[in-house]
Amino acid sequence: MKEALGVKQFGRIARIPSPTGFDVGDVNSYLILPEADSSELVLIDTGVGRDDAWQALGAGLAQFGYGVEDITLILLTHAHTDHFGQAPRIRRASGCEIWGHEAIHASVSDYLPPPPRIEMEKQFFRRLGFTEAMYDKIFEYRDYVGDIFEPCELDRTLVDGDVIKINGFDLHTTHTPGHCAEEVVFWQPETRQMFSGDHLLPDITPVCLLDIPDQPRGERVHALTQYYQSADRLLPYEVHCVYPSHGDVFSDHRELIAGYKLATERRLLKICRILQEHGPLTPLEVGQRLFPRVWHDQLYAVCSEVMGHLDMLIDEGFVSAEEDLGLLRYALLSVPEPGVIFPVVSH
Repeated sequence: MKEALGVKQFGRIARIPSPTGFDVGDVNSYLILPEADSSELVLIDTGVGRDDAWQALGAGLAQFGYGVEDITLILLTHAHTDHFGQAPRIRRASGCEIWGHEAIHASVSDYLPPPPRIEMEKQFFRRLGFTEAMYDKIFEYRDYVGDIFEPCELDRTLVDGDVIKINGFDLHTTHTPGHCAEEVVFWQPETRQMFSGDHLLPDITPVCLLDIPDQPRGERVHALTQYYQSADRLLPYEVHCVYPSHGDVFSDHRELIAGYKLATERRLLKICRILQEHGPLTPLEVGQRLFPRVWHDQLYAVCSEVMGHLDMLIDEGFVSAEEDLGLLRYALLSVPEPGVIFPVVSH
């Protein structure tokens, strides 16, 4: 069971957790408190669009003498519902603006895919070995999210490198795709503080969600490979404190990323051993052997994890993929030596 974090102040930053209804537990919203001569009140991420999250946000704001109506700007780290779900309701109450990365639009403007898209997705997953019943289980969360979803139009779109002007606390936008296409972190260079969204989490490894193409055999983003390209961009930052969307505040982002890489390398080697012993295999068959106890209950996460690691092994030349009777099967070419995929780099 995850430890519940409370409302807490860190200088000009206030953390307000709220319930999500998901296994990940509470999500952290962060307030940037105004200077004495300013009325601007900035909120980073909002929580889900449910009354219990709304009450948690209101109660947290009240501890610092504010209400929802005082918020002047919402910044979104990315477009998952626990991060933007309350944004439209907050804007109606306060008149604030909502800013997020330019790639957010596709996620926050419409939620449920149209029937032709669903049929295409089913064809895509069939190639990976998944049945239609498994597809329905993968996306059963859509019913829950659909009940609380509200479209959210951005007032301004951000791109990598944009500076957000805040009185005495300017934030720099760094685009960090991998967990999802639009993820950004916000960096305050003078105080060396970082708002990491779901990109860096202290207690769990972020899942790099499977990119589903526009056609069953279309080109896909290799999300796990992309994630580590993004993570490596953050290594040179001299960070004093990191404020994640889930879990407690932490300081050593380099140690965290190194731990992620070690866990990923071990999983890559385990998949290689599975392919060496049983291959060629479909992604589903890899997942069944890699996660024998949980694969059926956590199909979306398992599929994303397996495809991310298989993609990385293909990118590095250790695995090949071929279609056989409508199924995509992966075969081992060679086993990577430790340290080959993630060389040690000094900073």
